[in-house]
Amino acid sequence: MPHTELAPMKAATAPKSKIDEAISDFGTAMNMYDPLRFRAWAELGLTTAQLRVLFLIRGDEGVTAGELASRLSVTPPTISGIVDRLVRLKLVVREADPSDRRLVRNTLTAEGQKICSRMARGGDLFSRRIMSEMSEEDLEAMIKGMAAFIEASRRVQEAQPNLAAMVMP
Repeated sequence: MPHTELAPMKAATAPKSKIDEAISDFGTAMNMYDPLRFRAWAELGLTTAQLRVLFLIRGDEGVTAGELASRLSVTPPTISGIVDRLVRLKLVVREADPSDRRLVRNTLTAEGQKICSRMARGGDLFSRRIMSEMSEEDLEAMIKGMAAFIEASRRVQEAQPNLAAMVMP
């Protein structure tokens, strides 16, 4: 793979220390969900990557392996291995596209839907309990901050669709 330079970053409007603090806080917040992920792993035998693929398929029934690989910035063989395991666990089925037999569509089985619903419900309850401790002002600040983060993420994704591969070759 040829070396690709990272696109120049836009001049940060926040001092570096604020970016460092935000990265640290974001990591701490994400780690709070470890008990849910570990429970899924222990009870269901599913990795975080497998759960992520299940939820991507749930959000876009009939998605191809190539589309999944692109969305996750991984190679098609990586996705193929994950989907193979989900098929063996009877959580996903592969079906040929009726209009183009070259395409293979991935859909959830009833059991796959059940697992996603259970995980989504658990994540929702977990988040609601934590957020119920926040003031309305803090919730509004969080909503505004997350909207800005999501928009910045979209801009970066458009400018550097392979950023994950570039920063972790």
